Amino acid sequence: MDFSHLNIGIIHSLVGKNDGVSIVIDQSVTAMTKYMGVSIGNIHYLAAHASQRLNTTTDDVFWHKNPINKAVVANFTASEFPKGLEREIEIAARRAKELIADFAESNNIDLIFAHNISHPYNFITALGLNLYLEERAAEHHTWPKVIAWWHDSYFERPVFDNPNPRIKAYLKHLPGILIDGVVFINEGQTRFLDSYLRKRGRENRGLFMSERTAVIPNTSEITWDWRIADWNSPAPVAPPLSNYNDSFFKDIGVVDSLDALGASMDDAVFLLQHTRVVPRKRIELALELAFKVRERKPEKVVVLLVSGHSGDEQSDYLRKLKKAHAAFSDEYRTDRVLLVFGESRILPHREIIVDKKYYAFDEIPAIIAAKGGLGTYFSEIEGFGNNLLEMMSAGLPVVINRYDVYKKYIERYGFNLPGIDDCVLDARIVDEAITLLDDIPTRNATTRHNLAKLAENLGHEVISEKLIPLVANIFFKSRI
Repeated sequence: MDFSHLNIGIIHSLVGKNDGVSIVIDQSVTAMTKYMGVSIGNIHYLAAHASQRLNTTTDDVFWHKNPINKAVVANFTASEFPKGLEREIEIAARRAKELIADFAESNNIDLIFAHNISHPYNFITALGLNLYLEERAAEHHTWPKVIAWWHDSYFERPVFDNPNPRIKAYLKHLPGILIDGVVFINEGQTRFLDSYLRKRGRENRGLFMSERTAVIPNTSEITWDWRIADWNSPAPVAPPLSNYNDSFFKDIGVVDSLDALGASMDDAVFLLQHTRVVPRKRIELALELAFKVRERKPEKVVVLLVSGHSGDEQSDYLRKLKKAHAAFSDEYRTDRVLLVFGESRILPHREIIVDKKYYAFDEIPAIIAAKGGLGTYFSEIEGFGNNLLEMMSAGLPVVINRYDVYKKYIERYGFNLPGIDDCVLDARIVDEAITLLDDIPTRNATTRHNLAKLAENLGHEVISEKLIPLVANIFFKSRI
């Protein structure tokens, strides 16, 4: 199939940011332009907020944190529904529908990728898109085609198990039965769609599941020439750094904090939590590990850097982590473990605003790898593991919690990732963390092994390999 003529529309709350969905959007764009012949000028974006890029339309109605979406999430399982909320939902959904219609028709969109429309955080977007599809179907139009990219859903989150009856009435639109295809990020999600289609009476359900769905895992491109690195080096092997990042530790306050303790950068051990600040990431376990590492290395200052932003899913988690840090400091009787939140100086892309430098989120793992640091990834729930792959691709060894999706769909690739189970931090993981920090030959061998497995199994070409037959089926096989 020749994809070069297709006009692609991408819809999501955020585009070009550092959340997992934004990362996948950019991965898919790379795959389409690099491996499928799609011109970058043929790709159009509809979002609430986006980094600067061609062909982008924005409107706050698509923001997952606008007042309506926040009210929907807050009242998803409420026993009493706020007066007037239904009317606000209907008004917002109609506006979203009109914006989607204008976006699709003014740009002659052939294929829409609608990201995360099975998740309540994108409630209004899902309603608006399905209102548009219903309107098109009533007029006997079969264009544009729509693929839902299923990252997460209310089916997968216990917190959404008992929807309010009024919310429940809208759930036929999450993701909706008029979509033309679905991309999942792990195999386990397919059963949720199958059950959903059965309950909604979708005709040819089995054929739809076999011909119009694909499982495309998160992927990661290795952007440095790791194969020619000196793996017998007495120093940790890491990607070469741009001098732009030379001032990173000064700008995020680490240098000054070390100075206040009478320490230097040479005295620091770095742990990186390369995720957003949300409870399911279990950052308190990374914090506990930091204190246990400090206990084993009393001459060092241990710095736990959290690179992602706070405020999603549970806004007071950052405050809880600060309280946990204070409690651990008292318990371990030390002030030589630093908890640093980098969100005030880390953005999706490099920026210089007035006299301040801002650093790119996806470059942070390489900065920590160059310092001989260690990644932490103790999540209890993940759709796949975007940030985990991002750390490995930057040459950073990582210690993990073996969350369910990891055990089912990632472990089989054979990565060397020391781990715990059921979020229980034990002495063994501390030992393995210390080994990766101190034993350079073991560290480099681990890093090289993980890079090889990543390149072999989860490069961006995986996206195109899965996407090409799915799109071909949608355009060329009879309507299902």
